[in-house]
Amino acid sequence: MVITSKKLQENLGVSSRVADFFANERPIPADNLFWKNKRIYISAGFGFLTIPLIYDLVFKLGVPEKVLLSDDHVSLMEIGFDKFMQYERGALDFTAFIGEMQTLMENKIKQKNLAADLFALFKGETPMNFEFETKHKALARSDSFLFTLVDLDVTDEWVKDFLPYWYAIARPILLLDDFKDLLTDRIKNEENTIIELGNDDKAMKAAYEMGVQDLKKLETINPKLSKYMMNLLKESLLYDYIQVDLE
Repeated sequence: MVITSKKLQENLGVSSRVADFFANERPIPADNLFWKNKRIYISAGFGFLTIPLIYDLVFKLGVPEKVLLSDDHVSLMEIGFDKFMQYERGALDFTAFIGEMQTLMENKIKQKNLAADLFALFKGETPMNFEFETKHKALARSDSFLFTLVDLDVTDEWVKDFLPYWYAIARPILLLDDFKDLLTDRIKNEENTIIELGNDDKAMKAAYEMGVQDLKKLETINPKLSKYMMNLLKESLLYDYIQVDLE
């Protein structure tokens, strides 16, 4: 499915400038593993849609578009995504990935406390400044995206306000994957919130309710996106293998 600027605005509540930038203006970065074999910058699936959704969220929370959409800021995000994909594909081990990210961010970090916390978090250490998703490991697997914020000149108070909204988008996206991939994750023993919560009907209901609560938070700042994701979450309960366990 082609993701147009109009769809981003009308279906997902993305501001017009952010939608136009990612749907129409930004070229695919060359030699980037995240965009390998892609002909358009934003394609269907939340793996790519998360980019304009989070940029729009940051804009709605007060960071000017000219800062967010500057080539320096967006390019840093793109290179970081390439490094992460190298780690995901096994080209970099975890230690090398962290080292590459530290080198990438060198002399570019403006939000030093967030950067310090993220590096600590990914090394298995205790963050000192902010609260992250640590209760449910399966719901924290997108937190590498937060590295895209460390070059922004924002206050600690801004970061504290931002993180609950970040999770109000990120956790429901992960839950949608957890419902969709439950059978495969059971076989492969992959991280999955439903499995983590008990792998039964109570776990499914608890995971669903977690998504609902996050989307209520999201509704206060992007009601269109909240409604769109709520419909997807409701549809997740209709999967045959979910219905069997819920009966």
